[in-house]
Amino acid sequence: MFIRTVTGDIKPKKLGFTHCHEHLFTYRIDGVDLPERLIIDSCSRTRQEARAFRRAGGRSIVDAQPFGAGRNARFLRRLSIATHVHVIGSTGLHKTYFYPENFWSYTASAEEIAELFVSEIQQGMYEYDPANPFKSRSGVRAGIIKIATDEDGLTPYYEKVFEAAAAAHRATGAPIMTHTELSGFGPEQVTYLIGHDVHPGSIIVSHMDRVIDIEKNAELAELGVFLEYDTIARYKYHSDEEETALIREMVSRGFADRILLGLDVTRDRMRSYGGEVGLAYILHGFDPMLEAAGVDRNHVKCFTVDNPRTALSFVNPPEATPHG
Repeated sequence: MFIRTVTGDIKPKKLGFTHCHEHLFTYRIDGVDLPERLIIDSCSRTRQEARAFRRAGGRSIVDAQPFGAGRNARFLRRLSIATHVHVIGSTGLHKTYFYPENFWSYTASAEEIAELFVSEIQQGMYEYDPANPFKSRSGVRAGIIKIATDEDGLTPYYEKVFEAAAAAHRATGAPIMTHTELSGFGPEQVTYLIGHDVHPGSIIVSHMDRVIDIEKNAELAELGVFLEYDTIARYKYHSDEEETALIREMVSRGFADRILLGLDVTRDRMRSYGGEVGLAYILHGFDPMLEAAGVDRNHVKCFTVDNPRTALSFVNPPEATPHG
């Protein structure tokens, strides 16, 4: 087993403390009116934020910005080298909000989309270009497939994308991360992927803590997938005390080995961009809160060290051997 980072493949034991869902760079796209709070476009400021994460004890970050949605693969690699933080880059497709109305994927077949995902995993992610996402390839390889649904769930378009992601997983062994809109349609996403021969342990369902529903979370955990919680210090949704209560309840039900953590940062949540919270918040603030609430320290380590080693590993890979 290995984990594919933007600087090469590593053994899972090298991963260390990991945030499983962040956005380190999000650049503007022609034809898409993204709000300022989503634009993360300064190499120096993002580098400063990653260094603060590293000083606090962080070691690895999943960048969850996929193909054509403002991702900058080359800058992710430069950031990783400069800060000594492992970065896992994403292929895949985000929700339609991030793409212009004439975007390639709307008319592409599932087979064509799968070919894109596989190529970005095996050959390298495409370079950032605001007008032409296929202009040139970076050579920096993706380590995870990021896909999404919005408030309408698995529409025919999103079902096509999920079909492509499942095919790319079967071809490469890469893990799959899904975006759920306000915690919606997680069970439907997982049912579809498992039904298309994706191993449950290779599925990460994001944002399942946005709207707290213990039974829905338990239902998914029972299926063997990973739940990525990132509504931490996002007080427009709920308090950290409520987040802590969710995690404590999931642990009490025996699901400590299904939980991953992240912050899902935006520009206004990075201190280096003048925002609040910062990438070091889980290490400095939230992990101590979990322990104070009675969550065992070994379980906290599961969420941030042990579980990511499994969730982010390639399964039965047809190529590459780990090093380091």
